[in-house]
Amino acid sequence: MKSDLPETLTVKELLKKYPHLLHTFIDLGLNCAGCPADAFHTIADVAKEYGIDKDGLLDRLQSDIEPAEKADETTP
Repeated sequence: MKSDLPETLTVKELLKKYPHLLHTFIDLGLNCAGCPADAFHTIADVAKEYGIDKDGLLDRLQSDIEPAEKADETTP
């Protein structure tokens, strides 16, 4: 899956737009949410900091966004 999320998006921006992704961060053991640096750290920074594949992280975030967006489309 190709992610539409830019790797330059900060954690704060991401969670403001998609608050349900907090669960994804918790599931992955990423302690970024609520960190004072979340306004500055990008998705690419997170991947580097935790030693995980950036594209894999972007794909996971994107896959967790899509079901929520579809649910929003069907809600009257």
